[in-house]
Amino acid sequence: MFDVSVIGHVVRDVNTIGGSEYEPSPGGTAYYSAIVYASLGLRTAVVTKVARQDEDALLGPLRKAGIEVFNLATERTTVFRNYYAPDNSDIRMQHVDARAGGIFLEDLPPLRARLVHVGPLTKEDVDPTIIRHYAKLGATVTLDAQGLTRDIAGGEVVASRSPGLGAFLRHVDVFQADDEEIVTFTGIASVAEAAERVRTDGAGTVIVTKASRGSLVFGPEGLLQIAAVPPRRRLDATGCGDTYLAAFMSRRLRGERLAECANFAAVAASLNIENRGPLKGSTEDVFERWSEFARDEGPDFGLPPLLGADGTALYGADDQ
Repeated sequence: MFDVSVIGHVVRDVNTIGGSEYEPSPGGTAYYSAIVYASLGLRTAVVTKVARQDEDALLGPLRKAGIEVFNLATERTTVFRNYYAPDNSDIRMQHVDARAGGIFLEDLPPLRARLVHVGPLTKEDVDPTIIRHYAKLGATVTLDAQGLTRDIAGGEVVASRSPGLGAFLRHVDVFQADDEEIVTFTGIASVAEAAERVRTDGAGTVIVTKASRGSLVFGPEGLLQIAAVPPRRRLDATGCGDTYLAAFMSRRLRGERLAECANFAAVAASLNIENRGPLKGSTEDVFERWSEFARDEGPDFGLPPLLGADGTALYGADDQ
């Protein structure tokens, strides 16, 4: 039994940041999320499709991190080219050079996990019946919806709605999209109304990330507005949303309240931006940054102390 199983394509990313193209590196929701889960101490598995010739380069870092990798047969590896605007890392254009085959229910190895994190990068990546399958097995299911809002046209990634996928939302415990993706997913122009539609269709909690403008969490207790934590340096925003969701779920598995989960995630996402590649740090590193930021910025910024089960401050308190 794993703590987490992440399902989605590990890809070859070619990132251009500030006009400079960097060497190809592993990427995709499955890669970034799994590294976060493992770094935060969870026993993690990945189900993916990477061509045999690319296994060492793309899956080697996952195995080195102690992650169990189930690599399904495919002739091609998905290749993404990510272009970030020189003056605003929130703005990204993407091009797809190649695509691996989809992951289907009949492909899955017989593994069990407390949490199943589904992370398609395009609509054809992951068979949505997988969501229902794991929910019926009793797993907590989280869905990163970005791939369900994207088509590939002439190699370019374009926004595209997928009517009918709402039928699977009643099997989803936590749904994440950014503010543009959730509008595309639902066809509703208001982010708040779109999030409520997703909850009405069955998702327990909806997270809407807004890059440097923070995030919104729509749950049973109402709306939480979560401040972004400015990074101390900005090197690479790739995988930032993946880091946020994985960090959020790592704390949710511990039974923490939504506010604590979301603020922990905001800090982890900030740490991700400070380095190239996936999150480099442990749970303790996230807590230390949380405490440092809360101490420097003060309570007016919006990042509260992390509270223990008895209500006492664990991190971010004045006496820490």
